[in-house]
Amino acid sequence: EKLGTRISNRLEETLRRKNEALRQSAKRERSDAHAAASTMISPCAVSDDTLHLQLLVKLGRNYQAAEAYSARRTLLLLETLHERPISGSGTVDLVIYAAQLSQSFFSVLASSVEGFLDLFLSEGAGGGNKDSNNGEETMSVGDSSSIHSTNNSKSLPAGAIAAVVLWCDGELSKFAAAFGGTRILANLALSPPPTTSSRRGQPRVVGQDDVGKERENAIQVAAQCLDQAFQHASSNLDAVGLPLTPRLAEYIRVRLKGCEAEVADLLDERWQGFTGEWRASSQQSNTMDMEY
Repeated sequence: EKLGTRISNRLEETLRRKNEALRQSAKRERSDAHAAASTMISPCAVSDDTLHLQLLVKLGRNYQAAEAYSARRTLLLLETLHERPISGSGTVDLVIYAAQLSQSFFSVLASSVEGFLDLFLSEGAGGGNKDSNNGEETMSVGDSSSIHSTNNSKSLPAGAIAAVVLWCDGELSKFAAAFGGTRILANLALSPPPTTSSRRGQPRVVGQDDVGKERENAIQVAAQCLDQAFQHASSNLDAVGLPLTPRLAEYIRVRLKGCEAEVADLLDERWQGFTGEWRASSQQSNTMDMEY
């Protein structure tokens, strides 16, 4: 038992040092004036902790393995949020950039969830199914790809599913902050709609029509960008059994500066199930404003 504890502590310390070294390296690259020529964290470097993590699981250190695994993958997800636009220099096409960020982030997040499951569903961790012919353990692609698979739910240790869901929720919050910040939405002239009382009896102002058109265009672009984010989140996360797109919508809603109802009207019908509340709350506030 003492030997197992010593080995576990050594593995944890090794992983902690490697993760910290990668974090500092990524930070230096982003602050480098010539960072445009540098590459993000290599997937090979991200996966070099596999053996250490498997040993931790075998030793019963499931929480420590999950913590080290998520810390390393968080670095890779952070790099996807710092990707430069592929649309070239000059004016950035925000819709294309939104699709680029969303595809990169959610594909990495989904593959990270699959890798997390593989930690606990590998042959050594007790996962897999017995082959009826020779008694060897096998696992189909369908079994290993979804967190809600019957075989997976039986094989995963207690708290592992909760841990990965909470980690994904935290990463969604970071994505929403970047997407709603300087990456995408902050570049648009979004603003709350004028209230009924403010429009009533006010004289026309020179340039007011131009401001209104700019706002309408910003809302249209925002809706197109959100369509891209929801589409990539849904296609990647639903495939691994984590339908977190409604949660993403909650995080992004606060970044729309009060025009979420108008954005919701322009979104694809697929997203109306969790954006319908955006319009309902706006209608309620308009009714209260008219009564006032």
